[in-house]
Amino acid sequence: MNRNILFVLLKNEIAEQFRSRKLIVVLVVFFIFGLLSPITAMFMPDIISSVSESQNIKIEVPPPTWTDAVMQYIKNMTQIISFVLIITYMGVVAREKENGILVFLLVKPVKRSAIIISKYISVFFVAIIAILVSFIVSSFYTYLFFEGFIIQDFLLQNLFILFSVCSTLFVVVLFSSIFKSQIVAGILSFVAYLLISLTSQIESVSEYLPSGLIAQCNNIMQGEELSFIPIIGSIVFMSLCVVISIISFRKWEA
Repeated sequence: MNRNILFVLLKNEIAEQFRSRKLIVVLVVFFIFGLLSPITAMFMPDIISSVSESQNIKIEVPPPTWTDAVMQYIKNMTQIISFVLIITYMGVVAREKENGILVFLLVKPVKRSAIIISKYISVFFVAIIAILVSFIVSSFYTYLFFEGFIIQDFLLQNLFILFSVCSTLFVVVLFSSIFKSQIVAGILSFVAYLLISLTSQIESVSEYLPSGLIAQCNNIMQGEELSFIPIIGSIVFMSLCVVISIISFRKWEA
């Protein structure tokens, strides 16, 4: 594979992320949910108390701690964010099949594998930047609002969350490269996300899949034994996505 061609393709992909405002949208969403996590944890007890008093119901809510903020952060990053990513990137390849951009590229001396790999590298780049943004803003406000916040543990949790986010993005690129319809790619990505999430209920299976990443985030917070096997499993899973995409795209008739 010609590295210069791959670099040019990757440069164009990142530029397209800016032109289409996908990168801006993703960064804003990650920023918002990174900010909301500690704020929600901080003020939710007051909101619950206020509502309960208006209904003449007495509900005692314990004072919030930094663990509440982190738990809310993990939930946001692995659930709501996944839906946003699927909707945003379900057309990353399929849309270019529809509008003929890929046909234009294929008449040039560009390998199909290079096109697909550039897509995966670009979404990986997006994931790193987005997680970094959410980590910084959430760390700042969690440290500001709560005592005892352990930023080293939170950084390690974000490493596991990064692989979770990347796994979702790689699934989206996979289906987008297989199918020409953005809608079909989006629906199948959502179904795949749900199926992978359901495997978290089977500990012996989830340990080797991206669904086991969140369990490790909880282990970090609870001070339990940590395993990096889910990260290795996620790397294997993402590698399979890339290989299947390349094989499928090579068979695609423009």
